[in-house]
Amino acid sequence: MVSLFILVFAACALVRFGISQWRSIWISAANQPLSDSLQLAAGIDGATIGAGDFGTLLHLCNELSPELRKSSPWLKEVSVYYRAVTKLEQLFRVKLPSISSWAKGEMQICSRYAAVALDQSLSMNWDRQLAARAN
Repeated sequence: MVSLFILVFAACALVRFGISQWRSIWISAANQPLSDSLQLAAGIDGATIGAGDFGTLLHLCNELSPELRKSSPWLKEVSVYYRAVTKLEQLFRVKLPSISSWAKGEMQICSRYAAVALDQSLSMNWDRQLAARAN
């Protein structure tokens, strides 16, 4: 019985550590500054990206850089996480406003991550185009 408890405790700790590690990776990426070229190309201001901008940013990703969803690390996972947190926010909006405000913060981080991923993809595409013209 004790060994089963230790096994369950260790498995829960491992899962929690994995989730924390995953979140820290994409949160640190979301904190990267956005370039002026993204703001000009997409018409978004990096300082005003909100919780509800995730869908718009994913649409821009599909429109401006269609291969991004396949090549970008974590974008699919962040999309799933965003949808789950959105449902959580809608569920607790009235009953528990503290969970709702936490969820909105998480949704804003997801939106910011999508903007940074789009920015990096566009920068790489423009660098490739400039390199092709130089050759």
